[in-house]
Amino acid sequence: MHPKMDCISRSPLFAPLSPTIKTKLITVTHHRKFFQKGQLIRQPLDHQEGMLILDEGTAKVYALADNGKEKIIDLLHTGDVVGQRWLFAPHENQGYIQATSDAWVCSIQYADFQQLLGESANLSLAMINNFGNQLIEVEKNQMRRDLLDAKDRLMAYLRDVAVESGQVVFELPLKKKELANILGITPETLSRQFKQLALEGKIIVNNRQITMC
Repeated sequence: MHPKMDCISRSPLFAPLSPTIKTKLITVTHHRKFFQKGQLIRQPLDHQEGMLILDEGTAKVYALADNGKEKIIDLLHTGDVVGQRWLFAPHENQGYIQATSDAWVCSIQYADFQQLLGESANLSLAMINNFGNQLIEVEKNQMRRDLLDAKDRLMAYLRDVAVESGQVVFELPLKKKELANILGITPETLSRQFKQLALEGKIIVNNRQITMC
């Protein structure tokens, strides 16, 4: 068991927010609901609209074809977040999320989040500012993807993080799978570029800790 704020902080949407704002979000968070291996966490028509955080365990996201065949869309691991966008627009589940091990899930429902937004001007302002920062990051990422090769995209991103943090040693703010996605490369390519940059003496990699050389 860990503090409820840790769950909230795993979401990239909420991670930059102040502890005061996160404390408000905790009031509408359903914390560490248990699902046995094989149990459905989400399914069509369950009216569970909103975001979930896989606090512990593993799960799969899948859809069913017309012939009943299962098509796996994604595999989730501890700390993965699904459905952040569903906090801002009603969404009826079209697919399934199933626990592939015993799992504990934190979640925020659309209706609860919308009510809190309406009641808290500070939260609304913080979310608007956060979206603004994310738009700036999207523009940076698009420039990297348009103008740079994979290695240079990664190096440009790491330089940005170092400048913003004011540190030459820092923890990656994103999981490597998420970082590969925003850089427009595969996780395998990302791993190769980390190794190449390390071989060239430009960075030192220790799990998620990066040292700029």
